[in-house]
Amino acid sequence: MEPLCTTHPGDEDGVPGRSPAMQALQALLRRVAQSDRPVLIFGPTGAGKEVIAQQLHRLSAPGKPFIDLNCGAIPEPLLESELFGHARGAFTGAVGERMGHLQMAGAGTLFLDEIGELPLALQPKLLRVLETGQYRPLGSSENRRFRGRVVAATHRDLKRLVAEERFREDLYYRLSVFELELPGLNERREDIPDLIEHFCRQQRRPLRFDAAALELLCQRDWPGNVRELRNSIDRIGTLAPSPLVDRETLEQLLVPPSPASAPAVELAEALLGLEGPDKLAAVETLLIEHALNRCNGNKSAAAQLLGVNRKVIERRVRLRQDLRLTVERYLAEGRKLIDGADFRGALGPLQKGLEVAERVYEGKDLWRLQFELHRLLGVSFRSIEGWLSITSLASYRDAQALAARQGQPQEMASVSFGLWTTLLMGLELAEARATAQQMLQQAQIAGGEALRIEAHLAMANTLFWLGDFEESLACLTRGRLLEEDQASWPSSQGLDLVGLARTFEGLAAFELGLFSQARQALARLQSRAEQAVDNPFNRAVALQGAAWLAAVLGERDALGRLGRELELLSARHEFSFYRGVGMILRGYHQGLSGEYEAGEQAIAEGYQQHVLRNGGLLFHGFQAWKRGEVLLLGGRAEACLELVDVALDLAQDHQERAYLCELMLLRGRALLALGDDREAEATLRVALSTALTLGVVPARLHAALELARLLERSERGAQVQSILMRALRGLDPQLDYPPASNVRSWLARLSS
Repeated sequence: MEPLCTTHPGDEDGVPGRSPAMQALQALLRRVAQSDRPVLIFGPTGAGKEVIAQQLHRLSAPGKPFIDLNCGAIPEPLLESELFGHARGAFTGAVGERMGHLQMAGAGTLFLDEIGELPLALQPKLLRVLETGQYRPLGSSENRRFRGRVVAATHRDLKRLVAEERFREDLYYRLSVFELELPGLNERREDIPDLIEHFCRQQRRPLRFDAAALELLCQRDWPGNVRELRNSIDRIGTLAPSPLVDRETLEQLLVPPSPASAPAVELAEALLGLEGPDKLAAVETLLIEHALNRCNGNKSAAAQLLGVNRKVIERRVRLRQDLRLTVERYLAEGRKLIDGADFRGALGPLQKGLEVAERVYEGKDLWRLQFELHRLLGVSFRSIEGWLSITSLASYRDAQALAARQGQPQEMASVSFGLWTTLLMGLELAEARATAQQMLQQAQIAGGEALRIEAHLAMANTLFWLGDFEESLACLTRGRLLEEDQASWPSSQGLDLVGLARTFEGLAAFELGLFSQARQALARLQSRAEQAVDNPFNRAVALQGAAWLAAVLGERDALGRLGRELELLSARHEFSFYRGVGMILRGYHQGLSGEYEAGEQAIAEGYQQHVLRNGGLLFHGFQAWKRGEVLLLGGRAEACLELVDVALDLAQDHQERAYLCELMLLRGRALLALGDDREAEATLRVALSTALTLGVVPARLHAALELARLLERSERGAQVQSILMRALRGLDPQLDYPPASNVRSWLARLSS
């Protein structure tokens, strides 16, 4: 048997293979190498997928880096940092900046092995890299460019994972622009001689096989594919007594598996796939359950079938019942602690409940308890670690997978809120809106007051950040969330949804110029914070809303008091995200009071150390607006302009328009302070037009006043009246808001 190809998987010419499948793959590989689009390689474990990826790299980007990352070999909490890198201070222990694999790849190839194991939480972020060519290191607000090529590989059926909602459909289609299928070795036996010859040449001493030995190797099954073949040749090369190996020697060194053992091996592999960490207990329970089913529940008959005493069956059944009661007790304990906002205390009983539940195989009668344990762990980790908690998201995903396997839409809908918050906080607003829409549909199908409330609140919240304030307020109204306040609403989320609804009612009303409604929401939130003394987390939610509204409404005294109270309460109870919001609001109050440096530092620290790390990018626009105002008040117009430009880029990237107009206005004011009147005028005109388009009343009035002053200074007073009249168009003539009064007074002077 003369090998057709004498190159090996590391050679530049290609991979050994005379089979039609390999010849076709090589031809396709050469065509694909001419493109820089993503490639997805399918094939069983050990077939040589990384070798194919390396050959593709040599054909398309020779001399540039080839960086590989096994998505299944790195713990989930570390994988994001490995892939994207991290900034200094991104998390505890991040003492310096770390380069991620995306950056290391440069303009070369990033090979993502076992892409099917990529956690769902990271899939939207990889999708963004493929769609935009941009990414952000963990803990950084800086966009970086990825100019390389992504090649992914998997032994899994990704289409099946998509159907099971364990892999994103949009990511699958982004990765599979080109698909390369690498067959297993048993499907291309004609390639075995070439591979054997190649591996023989790699040995430290000469190694050959006679015709009979070579025939035996070619007839043998290789379930481990090329990797198993290579390991076998390496072992033979070390142990063979002479360079020429005959069939007799080979049979001694390479004992073929007994055909009779194959079914036993298959059965053992299937049993090892049973759920739960204790496989022996799972097998025992499976046999007992099966025997009881065959014997119609007769324990004596089942015991006889299994060859054991009846008491063995009775003990196992009683143990299972006791374990269930134990799980129920842990669940009740965890739920009680969550109701009292002791989220850290709840972790212990909830985790113990899951440990006990895993000791019972065939958890069909326990799945609802397991579901609730996972879901409440998600609630607890979210409340402790912040909205972007990896452990929280993993718990929600586990709960969702349980509900999906059981085909239970109501339970699946109840975890959607937690998954939605992660998308929202990551500024994945299009996906957050789609998820909120799905929640509305699920609530309509499954019914239930809690699902209806959560779905409408999720949609209203998302619409606010998208800048659709009118529809956000309308959604709250449609969901009957603006009716008379209650102590609480039916909810399983562990936080005050009434307080959240009032917060976004006030914020949307403010942007629409409904200032009386916004002030009323502020008053209700203050009252709610005073009433929630027994639940510190709900009090933090209400304080956040009240302080936030005080900041935008210009209620300086209330802002200082509420911001400080939110910060202290959250620090005391380890609500890191809310502590960061409190620091931002407290710092803004300091800046308004003349403490410019201290105020700006408090805002920066609160955002970077607490909000960004624990809540994501969502507050970036708001904190940049308030931090920029403090910088401008302190005479640092250049720093303000730099900060605002970054915030505007980020807002544009994510379609976040909640504070777009305010940031444009602040940019215009910074340019005025720097003496660049021409650029300032252009920016202010854009800010005014954008505010009119979005229906944002405060920003359009402020932009009109700044623009009018600029026009008047440059002796273009004839344009002032049209600018001011444009700003008042469609507004209530009696609108009780100082900038509106200023515009009306100016117009009155011009008319007199």
